[in-house]
Amino acid sequence: MNAHKKPKIYIVAGEPSGDILGDQLIKSLKNKLDSPIFYGVGGEKMQSNNFRSLFDMSHISIFGIFPVIRKLFFLLGKIKDVVRDIIQIKPDIIVLIDSPDFNHRVAKKVKRYLPNIPVICYVAPTVWAWRQGRAKKMSKYFDYLLSVIPFEVNFFEKNGLKTKYVGHPFIEKVKKINVEIFANQYNFHDEYKTIIFLPGSRSSEIERHSPIMSEAITYLKSLDLKINILIASGNKQSNQIREYFPDIKIITDDNEKYALFKIANYACAASGTVTLELGLTETPTIVVYKMDKFTWFLISKMVKVKFVSLVNLILGRESSKELLQDNYNKESLISELNKLLLDTEVQKKQIEDLKEFKTIMEKNIDSPSDNASMIIKSIIEN
Repeated sequence: MNAHKKPKIYIVAGEPSGDILGDQLIKSLKNKLDSPIFYGVGGEKMQSNNFRSLFDMSHISIFGIFPVIRKLFFLLGKIKDVVRDIIQIKPDIIVLIDSPDFNHRVAKKVKRYLPNIPVICYVAPTVWAWRQGRAKKMSKYFDYLLSVIPFEVNFFEKNGLKTKYVGHPFIEKVKKINVEIFANQYNFHDEYKTIIFLPGSRSSEIERHSPIMSEAITYLKSLDLKINILIASGNKQSNQIREYFPDIKIITDDNEKYALFKIANYACAASGTVTLELGLTETPTIVVYKMDKFTWFLISKMVKVKFVSLVNLILGRESSKELLQDNYNKESLISELNKLLLDTEVQKKQIEDLKEFKTIMEKNIDSPSDNASMIIKSIIEN
């Protein structure tokens, strides 16, 4: 690459967790490259870096078989828009963050039209959990995988895709969390224990998880326990969540949310990236998840792993209790909350497990976004 040419980097993120990754990556790349120019699709965080999104990221933040089918033609149109934009811009590198149903289709089409432009997959799809045959196919349209889960390196390398564990982005977030400001602002007391509920980031998740969480909170309030109960959510989801939890404080600011993770003694969270984040703040957690019955039926037939929680998968055992589908109900959640809040042996075991988990995740990792940007820099310059 010409030393005086400003590198053009095309980044696509399709959901909030990808937007956070994209934001950190852009900031790091700006420090490592000479006046890089960014294009693509991203959310509010990426756009705060003078990143102009081709369209609103929420258009492609769709999960579940039926929701995707209902908006299939719309999504295919958006894929064409992104590919057309890439062909016109001809970037030096393309970084596709998570959102495999959308981004992998983009990667396939781009490789057909622009085979010499490196295409990077940042955050692997969970093909090791189901549809394992997709891993080999990925090596045909991705040149490199930046993994945020340690055990993925061997799996994808065996399937022909060059892979590097760069570390999970939350590792560096944890180090910067200022707990004192948050604790003082919300008047936390040492004699009180804090539990947070996280019903999910998607509208369908909130709809399915919140009623049972609300019933469990009513139960907790009836006990003579010194506990703070809070909800954590994204800002966009707060109005929907408030309908289910009108009397509970909802934390939406990211810095406050992460400080809350570190302060919290316990959590009950919808399965997803957040359970890994809670693991890195060493917060004992009950993991829940419920989806539409047809999607659950299909996935349960295809899944190849024992657990949904990344903490459990990385440890290789059920440390965080998982309540999934029909097992997620008022009675089971209250039962597990009683164990988590009242049984010191259960608490002690989870905290020990989480220390082990954190050691695995942080081994030889300082700054995941810097690791990712250094690899991207080397690919651009070579």
